[in-house]
Amino acid sequence: MRIGFDARAISYRGIGTYSRNLLRCYADSGVEVVVFCRDQEKETMPAVDSFELVSANMDPLSPSKTAFRALVQRSKVDLLHVPSPWTPAPIDVPLVSTVHDVTPLLYPRSLPLRMRLRYKGELNRTLSGASRVITVSQVSLSALSAYANVNPAKVRVIHNGVAELFRPATAEEQAAARRRHSLPETFVFWAGDFRPEKNLSFLINAWAHMRLRIPSLPALVLAGALQGDYAKLKKEAEKRGIGEKVFFPGFIREDALPAVYSAATMFVFPSLYEGFGLPPLEAMACGTPCVVSHSSSLPEVTGSAALFFNPTSADSLEDCVSRVLAEPGLAEGLRQDGLRHSAKFRWSKAAEETLAVYRSVLEELDGR
Repeated sequence: MRIGFDARAISYRGIGTYSRNLLRCYADSGVEVVVFCRDQEKETMPAVDSFELVSANMDPLSPSKTAFRALVQRSKVDLLHVPSPWTPAPIDVPLVSTVHDVTPLLYPRSLPLRMRLRYKGELNRTLSGASRVITVSQVSLSALSAYANVNPAKVRVIHNGVAELFRPATAEEQAAARRRHSLPETFVFWAGDFRPEKNLSFLINAWAHMRLRIPSLPALVLAGALQGDYAKLKKEAEKRGIGEKVFFPGFIREDALPAVYSAATMFVFPSLYEGFGLPPLEAMACGTPCVVSHSSSLPEVTGSAALFFNPTSADSLEDCVSRVLAEPGLAEGLRQDGLRHSAKFRWSKAAEETLAVYRSVLEELDGR
């Protein structure tokens, strides 16, 4: 089995995390993989004999697929896996695509109109041309069925994993993280992208409301690349009079995140929609109590190891936050439950299930 893997988007946040972790597992398994990647990314790829790195410097979001399609066909792979809907479909080899979510269809403001129309066209071509579609939760499968009319028979749900580096950090590591990122001694943490569906305007307004009732309410730390809705949210915090209590440390690298998660009093995640929602699981793996919205995939992913709130109700959020702050037994229970629950999500398991998808596609092809 000679697998082609499109790693041109490995520097992207969600797709990159997914791609890096699958490739690490494939390197350990010895499976033969042709990795299509940009030249500047080659040094970051696993250095194993079973990997062949092929220069693919085309923009993965380019409307033209001709050059990449030809490159794949010259590489004589048995199957191509593209970890996004931006595939070279139609293509002569079997195609597996991972569709993590359909955010642009549910939240039109997440992309400009022209990009949204392109996304819908790319998604439809991919869903039609793929031999298998992998998605990361039952909720994502339902959204694909409802909004993209995919044939459920060709979709496989494979949960994401939590990387082994996410573990409780020592007190010294936590103190160093506070200094490095200029964080307060006590804080509640969130991490992600500043996009509308992340519901951060609600969180900031709810935090301002809670400060009137909970004088000891910790500061809020919102970590992510300072783009998207960042400037709007920063102004919102200042307008609500909590500008000095809301910290924006910017993007925090993956290897630095465990210490920040561990240093937080709790992790809060108010999203209106997630295809999976990896940050709460990462926080759990670091021993941080989690308070998350009850929307989309989050109950499926976090199970009973988190407290749930209505992401449109400030009172519902306040009830959860105040309980974690006031009840040490509850906080410790969430911590222990989170450690146990997050341990069920491993990238090695996701890789094994993904390899099984490849084999089933190739077996079907051989049987024709």
